[in-house]
Amino acid sequence: MKTVDTRGLTCPAPLIRTRQGLNEAAPGEDVQVLIDNPTSLSNVRRYLSDNRLNFTVSEEGGLSVVTVSRGENSELSANEAEYCTPAAVTAPSGRKVTVVAVTSEKMGSGDDELGTKLMVSFFRTLVMLEPAPDAVVFYNTGVKLATDDSQVLDHIRELAEKGVSIYLCTTCINHFGLKDRLPVGSFSDMYQILNVLKDADHIIRP
Repeated sequence: MKTVDTRGLTCPAPLIRTRQGLNEAAPGEDVQVLIDNPTSLSNVRRYLSDNRLNFTVSEEGGLSVVTVSRGENSELSANEAEYCTPAAVTAPSGRKVTVVAVTSEKMGSGDDELGTKLMVSFFRTLVMLEPAPDAVVFYNTGVKLATDDSQVLDHIRELAEKGVSIYLCTTCINHFGLKDRLPVGSFSDMYQILNVLKDADHIIRP
């Protein structure tokens, strides 16, 4: 069995290495892909499904192990690059795209207690904003605001229910060990986050 190790890599690298490993495998040889983040796992699964390859996924201590049956004459036709293109953040016709970039648990710098109160007030007000922002991106300690005990979780849920896209930095989630404490939002790699910010007409940073 051939092993492809994509740990520590973000899209499109895991997909490129997976494709390379599949091409290098001998006819009929299984390929095992090691993946350590949910975004890459989702992308690899879609890529393999679109190429009609049989595979299984198992979890080993926070690591996803994808075992692929290469087959005798399988030809890879799908382009791996398309699987790393995030869904476009769009706004109704004639309106510009607004994205909120949250980089901290606190709003502003100086007094931490005050900063926490300000951030709660910010999200309480954000849900009343019309029109609502098109997306909210959380990274660095900002991802802690989306945890199950966050003071603003209900507001984030309300935004999601309004159709606001919620993006959470996977690297940050893993750094703080929050993988199992995030009931709302999409785990996103830096490629996705960068594209969301790049395509925004307005970026609000509380």
